[in-house]
Amino acid sequence: MQRKPIILILTSRDEKANISEQLAQSIRKVGTHNVVVIGDDKYGSAQKITKLDRLLHLREEYQQVLAEKAKKKQAGGKRRKGIHNRIANAVKRYRPELVLAVTPYSYYVLTEAKKKTGFSTSIFYIMPYFVLDKQTYDEVDTTFIVENQDVKSALVQQGVPSKRVLTMGLPYEIDRKTPIEVSALKQELGLPKTLSIFLNAGKKDGVHELFRLLLDQGNVINTVVYTGDNKLGAELRSVADSYHANNVVVSQKPEQFDEYMTACDVVVTRHDIATIYKAFKLGKPVIVLSTGEHANREIEYLVHHGLVMHARENIEIVGLMYRLIETGVAATYVRAGEKWVEDSDIENITNYLVSI
Repeated sequence: MQRKPIILILTSRDEKANISEQLAQSIRKVGTHNVVVIGDDKYGSAQKITKLDRLLHLREEYQQVLAEKAKKKQAGGKRRKGIHNRIANAVKRYRPELVLAVTPYSYYVLTEAKKKTGFSTSIFYIMPYFVLDKQTYDEVDTTFIVENQDVKSALVQQGVPSKRVLTMGLPYEIDRKTPIEVSALKQELGLPKTLSIFLNAGKKDGVHELFRLLLDQGNVINTVVYTGDNKLGAELRSVADSYHANNVVVSQKPEQFDEYMTACDVVVTRHDIATIYKAFKLGKPVIVLSTGEHANREIEYLVHHGLVMHARENIEIVGLMYRLIETGVAATYVRAGEKWVEDSDIENITNYLVSI
């Protein structure tokens, strides 16, 4: 029996929205290729990448990880060599048609491994940015799948051949429901019919202050807070109890993230490209919180294109929220977001990858 060609997907713990598994499932569905997904738990143990663990809790996490390249072997000798060799050995073992990186860190270590070990397999990278970061990308031949034409133009200016940069959007998928289905979902989740805010919370967003500001609005709005942190979740529940609020949900289960966001009317999030992208696909207006230098450049890019509202301080969230309630304002952002992602489809990216 003839062996199916293999696509090797390299990822790391900075992955958003389970993108590697979604791509793997989409490729397997086509039926022409097998897929192997390898995370940093395989090519670098937790002990060996504790610096990455620390960086992933910082706002400029992606850029700082990539900036390791400029720090002259701070990651150091044998440890880094071991990671490169494990990646090269995986390429040798599976003999893939291509290796696809889906996170900034996995792309960084993949390109370093190719330079140091000399394997010939082609590298592809789904670049999770609205705006190109400050890293230089012309050192190792890579085919880039990018979100928009401006990112492509910036890469070409760096010397990347235009034919190696494909503007295909990003493969963040979410099932969109009809208004009737959304109404039924609200009822199923126990959410009142009035306006519901979905707050994608992080530890460093000043989330306690923001949460109290939302609770101060009383029954005008319902608040659904998602946090993957157990301690923070317990703290927010305690705050809600002190307000005697019965229109608040605190969710900590990743499998409920899409469901609650679908049921809500407005999305408030730190800079998180997966959440923003999914909100566009759902037809939800988005308010984005300031979180760091690169994040703010991306937010301003989206503001310039009329796609999101930008809150530099927590107090601004309330004013922006009431502005969205005004007739026509939310609809303008919804239409812009829907149009922005209308041609972005995981199946398009999948079909391209399996055709190579």
